[in-house]
Amino acid sequence: MVAAALAVALAAVLGWAGVAKLRDRTAGPAGVPLALAEVAAAVLLVVPPATRAGGALAALLGAGFTAWVARAGFRGTRRLRCGCFGGRREHPLWLVLARAAAVLVAGLVVATDLLGGWEPSGLAVLAAAVAVLALAVAALVVLVLALYRQVGVLERRLGPRAALELPHEGPPLAAPPPPLAGLRGAGSELVVFASPGCRLCHELEPGLRALARDGHALVPVREDLAPADFARWGVPGTPFLVHVVDGVVAAKGLVNTLEQAEGLVATGRARVTGAA
Repeated sequence: MVAAALAVALAAVLGWAGVAKLRDRTAGPAGVPLALAEVAAAVLLVVPPATRAGGALAALLGAGFTAWVARAGFRGTRRLRCGCFGGRREHPLWLVLARAAAVLVAGLVVATDLLGGWEPSGLAVLAAAVAVLALAVAALVVLVLALYRQVGVLERRLGPRAALELPHEGPPLAAPPPPLAGLRGAGSELVVFASPGCRLCHELEPGLRALARDGHALVPVREDLAPADFARWGVPGTPFLVHVVDGVVAAKGLVNTLEQAEGLVATGRARVTGAA
């Protein structure tokens, strides 16, 4: 009786979905074959000699739906237009995935039965519960991966954050810098404070050399070779950059990327231009 009721319910769902797709003139090339398969599964489900075959076809359709939704989730999609019942609204990915998984599970139950008065044993109930939990875990994995992808997309859209410039760290702005060997006090100079164990310092070196080719004189200072300079300049950590223009501190800050270093230089240039 359990499988019989489930077969009737599944037939109603698939039949409704198939007829709705056939009536939808905007359905794509795959819409008609898919709709016909759903209607065929619905008919087989309500014909007792072919009920198991209908369940197998329904399970196959559910597996296809689940794979399609999972693929969309891996690609970063968060909402989908299911179109199962003729609707045009988009639904959350987890809801569409739950529908597809429900069709898959129901089809498997009917296909493996079971219309002869079968009642589920304790082992069968446990197996079904494990299967449902496995599908739920798979759905959660898809959603987490989709969320992770969206976080990455959002970070790229926001762009790199600016260099961390704190008033009480480093030399005062709009004032002459502390004495430092190699600092000329003329033109655009970029004082680069680095330490030997700093991974970001090594990663920034190619980009800083590019800035030097653009006309910014580099004045490197290593913590292990000039600890007194670190203390005198109030360096909070590395990599720390100070943009000095014509002997005046124009910008300063901790940087992690070349984009932040370029932003720091642009900030210094803008301040000098504004002061002039």
